[in-house]
Amino acid sequence: MAKVTGPLMSMAASGTVGKTATFSIWKGTAYVRHRVVPKNPMSTLQKAARSALGTIAKACAAVLTITMDTAVPAVGSPFFTAAVAAAPSGQSWISYLQKILNNQFSDLVTAYGVLSGTIKGYYNASATGAGLADYTDKSGVTHTAGEQLYDLANFAVQQLAYTGFAGGVDAASSAETDAFADWVHVTTP
Repeated sequence: MAKVTGPLMSMAASGTVGKTATFSIWKGTAYVRHRVVPKNPMSTLQKAARSALGTIAKACAAVLTITMDTAVPAVGSPFFTAAVAAAPSGQSWISYLQKILNNQFSDLVTAYGVLSGTIKGYYNASATGAGLADYTDKSGVTHTAGEQLYDLANFAVQQLAYTGFAGGVDAASSAETDAFADWVHVTTP
């Protein structure tokens, strides 16, 4: 039931009437709109999109941002500062990263899947040290911490001109993945 202020003159109302009209206030102006019930069909495409964005968001949790940096002055990790500088004007670093990685997500999952067990082990060990954890998406697929660091590494090489992988991201050594994890998670000296 809608709540009304000044019932005879209907100066303001909020809520839904008769499951058809919703009254509200936006920026101080009263308005009415059709009542909409959001749909959540959990389709295959919707699950895939949620999987990609969820995994990317979990990977970004390892990035030391300026707000999480306890050093004085707080500057964030080199990954963070490079991502902020690379993001187009008016776009946050994280939305820029999501836009790029979302388009490449299935290719990155496939590429990580065919890496040797040794290289996956390097990524997993470095990712755990950076605070990443495995993530199970809505479809029940587990994306390892190493896969998430691998996604960030691809973004850093392609978009941030990171040059710490001599043989490329797919042929990384233990020292290279550790150095990259530090680049993502440790404050700028």
